[in-house]
Amino acid sequence: MNIKALEIRIGELRAGVLFQYQQHDGQTVNRFVADKTLADNQQAPTISLSYVAENPEDQALLWQDHRSPLFNGQLSKDQQSCLLPAFFQNLLPEGVFRGQIAELRQCGPNDYFELLAACGKDLPGNIYALPAQLSHEDLGQYIAQTEDTLQLTVTLEPLEQGVSLSGVQPKLGVIKDGDRYVGRTKDRDTHIIAKLPVVAYPLLPEVEELSLRLAKAAGVNACDAYLEPMSKLAAQHHYDSGDLQTHSSNANFLAVVRYDRQPGTRIHCEDFAQVFGVMPEDKYSKETSYLSVAALMLSLPSLGEAAVHELLRRIMVNEMLGNPDMHLKNIGLWYPDGRTPELPPAYDIVAHTLYTPVTGHGLRILPATFETELGSKDTARPGKKMQLTPGVLRAFCNGLGIPERPAAKVLSNCVKAAYASWPAMIEASLLTLPQKQKLLAHFYRHHAIAGLVRRQKNQA
Repeated sequence: MNIKALEIRIGELRAGVLFQYQQHDGQTVNRFVADKTLADNQQAPTISLSYVAENPEDQALLWQDHRSPLFNGQLSKDQQSCLLPAFFQNLLPEGVFRGQIAELRQCGPNDYFELLAACGKDLPGNIYALPAQLSHEDLGQYIAQTEDTLQLTVTLEPLEQGVSLSGVQPKLGVIKDGDRYVGRTKDRDTHIIAKLPVVAYPLLPEVEELSLRLAKAAGVNACDAYLEPMSKLAAQHHYDSGDLQTHSSNANFLAVVRYDRQPGTRIHCEDFAQVFGVMPEDKYSKETSYLSVAALMLSLPSLGEAAVHELLRRIMVNEMLGNPDMHLKNIGLWYPDGRTPELPPAYDIVAHTLYTPVTGHGLRILPATFETELGSKDTARPGKKMQLTPGVLRAFCNGLGIPERPAAKVLSNCVKAAYASWPAMIEASLLTLPQKQKLLAHFYRHHAIAGLVRRQKNQA
């Protein structure tokens, strides 16, 4: 039996081995098996909240349950390929970037094991996936059988250009080197995500940069990002820039500072698709709501009610911006001390209303069962199109068992800050005049802003 194996590390600690092999019935198995040293180490760093049990006794049993769905891949929806376990599947590059990595690796875009191996040195957070060196005896212990035919297939070293980035927008992982931005090197991790302009979406880098600044002005803790001219981007890429190539002197890219990278170190992180054990193609899951995300936050002492309030603030800001894309992979956790989950800065906030008529949210605010408990006014936009009205906020807080008044105050302050600062910021931005008009029109139509304007007129 031929077996592929990747050694999985979190920082310097070997956590276990990810295997790929075929069973006698021809079914491909992708399985993660934790090392005993990890299972016995009660102070081990957190790989994922999905891998954390309620107590030390249950934790040891969880790591030993090799057939758990947590540690095993499943067939893709089209039944054509075997996915990695959910945590690892969510580490893979997405969109056109995946195709580029597959081309460099000379593997198929659905060869998920090989794609992970290709990006194994520069994965999100503090995870590494490196070729494993295992004896025949090791293989027998991990695969849980004693066949003499077990044979380890050589896995190639990770690509030096192998950087894993999620999302469908053309982007690169780069390093700021003086006044230029270069690709990954053997000794240096990428610490900037360069988001490139796209012909079909005019001024997309400028729109996202403005969106992040607007979010910060409304009180959201958002990641740092800034615009740079394309002429400073020295890293090679193979994206079809179309007409942008003839206007490169005027085109900008967005430099997003990675919060999981700091000089000489990495900070582990994960997204909520990993937290919930959801495959990336289900990141817009109808079965998961922001209330589910908030409930998990509330259950963790290091997050609690403050994190729930920040989540509500982000929901409100996305509504006012017209961003329907805060799905499970665009909400995350990070572990600055290696073990304790905290809420990292918000990322991928874009005023999509400038490009598409789609409205609403990436997830439901409330589970479908809650909608019948609300009045007709609040259910006029059911499902993902529901807005964060006072009635919806009340149901949200009741569902969590937290007081409504502090949450309402957070949203009130957010709306007032946006109303006070956004119009001038939008007018002074690099957007075109039609884009400014469209974004302002969307902003003033939002129920919270319209209500604030109405109250101010009544008080005058």
